Amino acid sequence: MPKELADVYNTLTLTAQQEVYDFVMYLMQKQEKASETMHKEVRRQKRLQALSEFTGSMKNTWKDVEALDYLKVLREERTIG
Repeated sequence: MPKELADVYNTLTLTAQQEVYDFVMYLMQKQEKASETMHKEVRRQKRLQALSEFTGSMKNTWKDVEALDYLKVLREERTIG
C-alpha cells in the first residue's frame, strides 16, 4: 500500500477503516469471480472445439460408397443354411 494511502487510512475512524477493509475484500471477490468466469468460458470453448472436431471425424467414411451396392455385397457374402 502506498505511504500516502496508508496515512489516509490511519487517520480514519475504526468504522471507516472497517468499511475500507470490506470494500477491498469486495473488490478481491469480484476479481476472483471474474477470473473464474473467464476460466470457465475458456474451458467451455475448448470443449466445444473438441466436440466440433470429433463430430466431423467420420464425415468422409461413406463418401464414394453407394448404400444399395454395399448391401448387395453384404448379402452375397453371407451363407444361408
